[in-house]
Amino acid sequence: MIEDFMPWLVNRGLAEKTIESYTRDVRGYYRFLKGKTFNEAQGHELTRFHFLRYRDALVEERWAVATINKKINSLKVYNDYLNEKGIVEEACVDLRRDRIRVASGSDHQVTALSEREVERLLFSSRTLKK
Repeated sequence: MIEDFMPWLVNRGLAEKTIESYTRDVRGYYRFLKGKTFNEAQGHELTRFHFLRYRDALVEERWAVATINKKINSLKVYNDYLNEKGIVEEACVDLRRDRIRVASGSDHQVTALSEREVERLLFSSRTLKK
């Protein structure tokens, strides 16, 4: 799939470094999926579920916010490609919702809890109340 993605990017007039960056990020996403042994029969493997697991894993691994957002942007462009080719019908990545936010005016990196960390915290608080 990535081999067809590269010419699509070239046709959009993107710089070679940008194309390399996008394809590297998409390959990283596929390596994540392969490492998690998600069902390979699904083909393209870009689903909202898989994307959110990937984003949460990047947050838990404490990647820099700018790096995570760059990877999210790359996957958004890949999602656009898959959508245009009719391979997916949904928008799996929404930049307004999915980018990691940094507090405005903050000189420090803000760490956000992943969905999994929030679930653990809520579960722990319920357990302690009993």
